[in-house]
Amino acid sequence: MESADRPENMIEAEPGTRKPRIGLSGKLLLLTIVFVMVAEIMIYVPSVANFRLNWLNDRLAAAHTAALVLDAAPSGMVPESLANQILRSIGAHAVAMKMGNQRRLLAASNMPTSIAQDIDMRNVTWWKSIVDAFDTLLMCKPGDNIRVVGAAPMGGDFLEIILDEAPMCKAMWTFSVNILLLSLAISCITAMLVFLALHYLFVRPMWRITRNMVAFRADPENPSRVISESGRRDEIGTAEEELGAMQRELASMLHQQSRLAALGLAVSKINH
Repeated sequence: MESADRPENMIEAEPGTRKPRIGLSGKLLLLTIVFVMVAEIMIYVPSVANFRLNWLNDRLAAAHTAALVLDAAPSGMVPESLANQILRSIGAHAVAMKMGNQRRLLAASNMPTSIAQDIDMRNVTWWKSIVDAFDTLLMCKPGDNIRVVGAAPMGGDFLEIILDEAPMCKAMWTFSVNILLLSLAISCITAMLVFLALHYLFVRPMWRITRNMVAFRADPENPSRVISESGRRDEIGTAEEELGAMQRELASMLHQQSRLAALGLAVSKINH
């Protein structure tokens, strides 16, 4: 009869039919991992763009020194073997410099027939550097060559070098893998530390309060079911104090009602 009078939306599920759910601890761990990985991605994106710029600047710095050597050679010419050695040290096919209206090819070897991309290091924005970095990572193909332009020595207008793109792409992938492994290690360590800290500070006390509420609901007249306060001086401590006060008041009211009911029953028996 009691179940028939119960509203339809208040009918409880039978034991074993409740759908499995992720607890507060599991949700906390997942969110921590997600947030840490998002932070790592935000760090990686500018890092890989900066790595690419530094790689190109290193090549330009080497070409800058090579241009001084080549320009200081007698009659502006150096032996072909020395020129090839200088180009190999830079990793370039050609080094050229523009001064005024004159564009001078300082050294060249195995000149490519096509250039896949022009990169002007004198005017690089942060957004373009990020876009170009991922373009290099995702679109680089064997045999692609790039033309890199930078500041020239001796008052020249600009210095340009022709490079294979593959070595830069390989270096960027190596850097990305290292960052990924480091990020995974940092994410796991950070997630575990944050999870343990929040678990002991918040999840366990909340689980204790929840378990006490369930136990008190099963036997509200039992004074031993009233929550024992932990003495914390924060919001959880306040919640424990207020819950304990409410449980004591409710237990007292139920106890008085029980005594009144018992008294009424005794009077009823005496009258009969």
